[in-house]
Amino acid sequence: MSDAFITESGMTFGPHAEGYRFDIEQSATLSQLNKRAKTHEGIKPAEFLLLRTDNGKPTIWIIEAKSSAPHPRSQEDFSQYVTDIKEKFVNSLDLFMALYLNRHPTSDELPTAFRSLDMASVDFRLALIIKGFDKAWLPPLQDAFSKALKLTVKIWALPPASVLVINDSIARAYGLLKPATPPYLDKR
Repeated sequence: MSDAFITESGMTFGPHAEGYRFDIEQSATLSQLNKRAKTHEGIKPAEFLLLRTDNGKPTIWIIEAKSSAPHPRSQEDFSQYVTDIKEKFVNSLDLFMALYLNRHPTSDELPTAFRSLDMASVDFRLALIIKGFDKAWLPPLQDAFSKALKLTVKIWALPPASVLVINDSIARAYGLLKPATPPYLDKR
């Protein structure tokens, strides 16, 4: 069961209808798998999966939220950042499909809306959302993630636009984040 909103990296996502968001990071299956893992061999997932309809087609958004990103010029930090987030996207897609296919005793934790999908007609979006990130800084990250996830996109026959690197303003325009409160309504 999920609340209408979820806060990650200082951004409030939602509202989401009940059963259309799967908090994979809090998954019982993930917890059990990680209990059996050796140190540093645990499964790292994205924040959550969101089921939406985009252009008339069911689409599962795999969301990873960050409050910052390294500059591409700091090559080592940048490469590790891309590798870590790529791993989260791939792990989340793999774990979701394992749950969908009932490969684990706890597979029933997957919400009914996700379970009832015809996977042949589902699109996926792998979306990294970075809070407060300047729009001009997004293209190098978009390029890096498109390259890093190229094989995943190819294996799953996804369109190249399935990999998104956006900031919170763009995410809000996509309807992923809670609408901003106008200053005159902010009761702080």
